[in-house]
Amino acid sequence: MIMNAITINGRHVGDGYPAYIIAEIGINHNGNVSLAKDMIAAAWSSGADAVKIQTFITDQFLHPSHPGYNYDIDAEITHDNEQEIWDFAKKHGINLFSTPEEFASLNFIAQQNPSLIKIAAMDFNYKDLIQAVAKLQKPIILSSGMSTMEEVLQAVRWVEEVGNTQYIVLHCVSCYPAADHSCNLRVIQTLKRVLDCPVGFSDHTEGIHIPLAAVALGANVIEKHFTIDKNLPGPDQRCSMDPSELKTFIQNIRGIESAMGHGRKIPAPEEKEPRKFKRRGIYASGPLEQGTVLTENHVLFYAPSHHNCNVTDWDLMKNRVLNKKVNKMDPIFIDDLY
Repeated sequence: MIMNAITINGRHVGDGYPAYIIAEIGINHNGNVSLAKDMIAAAWSSGADAVKIQTFITDQFLHPSHPGYNYDIDAEITHDNEQEIWDFAKKHGINLFSTPEEFASLNFIAQQNPSLIKIAAMDFNYKDLIQAVAKLQKPIILSSGMSTMEEVLQAVRWVEEVGNTQYIVLHCVSCYPAADHSCNLRVIQTLKRVLDCPVGFSDHTEGIHIPLAAVALGANVIEKHFTIDKNLPGPDQRCSMDPSELKTFIQNIRGIESAMGHGRKIPAPEEKEPRKFKRRGIYASGPLEQGTVLTENHVLFYAPSHHNCNVTDWDLMKNRVLNKKVNKMDPIFIDDLY
C-alpha cells in the first residue's frame, strides 16, 4: 500500500483499495439546472463514488477571444442558481464536488463544504489558485493534462508548502475527445514510482476500454465524463458515458481489480482439481511382476496424476523395485516400490 493513501468520506483511496470512480458532469448540463440535477442523480444511482461539476464565472477566467468563451457563457450557471444543485445533492446524500475556475467560485465552493475539490489542467501551473484550494485542507485532485513531470512535481510542492498532504494526481490528456494513441497510459506507472500519493486517470476518450486499461496499470482514481444523452449539444458529450455504460464500466473495473489478485505465482484454489487431472501420472505400460526393477520401458506418463503418482515423482521411482504386482495401465505409486 502506498504511504500516502488518503480518505474521502470514509472511503480509502490508494493502492490496495478499489478504484475511486468520479462521474464528471462538467458542463454537459449546458447551463440547465434541472438537467444538471438529473445528470447528478443518474450518475450517483449508477454507482459513482463521487460526482463532479464545474463552477465558474466566465468573464473572470476567459478572455472574450478564447475559442470556448461563447460556449462557457451559455453553459454558465450563476452561484445563486448553482446553490440549488448543491442543496439537491446534500438532500439526497450525493457526494458532489466541483472545480473552481476563479477565486469567487472557489469561495462559493468552500461554503458548500465538499469532501474534496479539484484543480483543472488549465490551472496546473497557477500557484495562487492551487495554494488557495490546498489551504482548505481538504483532499485535492490535481489534473496534470498538458503538463511535464517538472510541472507535476512543482504543483505537488505548492500543495505541500501549505501543509496539505491529501492530494491525488491524475494523468490526463486534455483533448476532447482524446485519441487512443495520445493517452500514454504508462505515465500512470511512472507517476506511481515518482510520487507518494494516489495516482489516477482523467479520461477523455470515446468508449470505456482506455480507462479500464488504466485500472489494470494501477490507477487509483478514474474520472470519466458523464451524460444522460450523448445527443445533447456540447464538446464533451462524445467522450461521456451514459448511465448504462457507467454501470457496465464500474462492473468491469471491479472485475479487473478482482482478477489482478495478489501477485504471487501459485495455483488458484479453483485449479486444485484441474491440477490433478490435467497433469501426468505414472502408469504401467504392461503387466509388471513383483520384483521388477522399474525403468522407462515399464511406464507411461499419462494424465491424470494422483498423489504420489506424478510425473515429477519419476526421478524418485526409477530403478527401484516393485513390492507388488501391477496390472497393465494401473497407476504406480511411490509406496509400491522398495
